[in-house]
Amino acid sequence: MKNLKIAKDMQEAWELQETYKNKPHGWIQWKGTNVCMDVHCKCGYHSHIDVDFAYAVECPNCQTIYMTNGHIELIEVLDSGDTKVVMDQDSVEENEEFDNNFKNFQ
Repeated sequence: MKNLKIAKDMQEAWELQETYKNKPHGWIQWKGTNVCMDVHCKCGYHSHIDVDFAYAVECPNCQTIYMTNGHIELIEVLDSGDTKVVMDQDSVEENEEFDNNFKNFQ
């Protein structure tokens, strides 16, 4: 597997990340909360982590470091059964505040 995106630092990774602009997508707002995640590295190593503050992850096998992109793909389904959450229009916020906070994180 070839990684097509390599950034010199977290700021450049932020600018390179797939944002799914003009496509259905979700946004995970990393607030330092616990995440449960399966991670697959370009070297073939994979692992499961349960941690706080997973803004970046490092492969213990090859030492490659990845920024954890908050943008996630949304795939339309015709029937999800009972496994859905209804979006609340009143809680919609712009990503602008998070973008500014992330830049200050650097």
